[in-house]
Amino acid sequence: MEYPIIHTMEQGSDEWFKVRLGKVTASNFSTAIGKPGITRTKYMLKLIAEAGTGEREASYKNSAMEWGTETEPLARAFYEQVNDCEVCHVGFVELNSDIGVSPDGLVGDDGLLEIKCPYSSTHVGYIRANKLPATYKAQVQGQLWVTGRQWCDFVSYDPRYKPRPYWFIRVKREEEYIAELEVKVGKFVDEMKTEIDNIIGASF
Repeated sequence: MEYPIIHTMEQGSDEWFKVRLGKVTASNFSTAIGKPGITRTKYMLKLIAEAGTGEREASYKNSAMEWGTETEPLARAFYEQVNDCEVCHVGFVELNSDIGVSPDGLVGDDGLLEIKCPYSSTHVGYIRANKLPATYKAQVQGQLWVTGRQWCDFVSYDPRYKPRPYWFIRVKREEEYIAELEVKVGKFVDEMKTEIDNIIGASF
């Protein structure tokens, strides 16, 4: 099998969930590279369970998450109109059998799109700060790492905030950060494989 592999299934579909099972994904890169603790351990155990069962755990979904899912297509269309471009949908990009990402779209030959449809107060805060929120640095740079692309347009969209429903910032690759991210995510994967060997080895 030759990597990376670009899957074109719809995000959120059964096929999409299946291909992600047991893999470290971009939205959780910050957890994987974080300090050892309860959150990191819980995430590792979740992936170990997925890899062993071939099933995903039921996930919690609140009204804010549902709003984001429903509003994202509107944000993508707005972005296309403003930038006079066409966003190519992608399901999942596998770097290898352990790591992958789900960009909200590919733009041209070099770009990515990452969309957030947050609370109105959060949206206004993004506009006010006018920089990539630190919370999403690992996710955005991780997507650039896995896809090999050069930049990502990070979009915040909230049609409820009528004075300025749309904001975006273009984030370029940071090679030094990506190299560090690659090492740290790789370490997480190695730790997870060791745990799997220990768990399986102790089963009988």
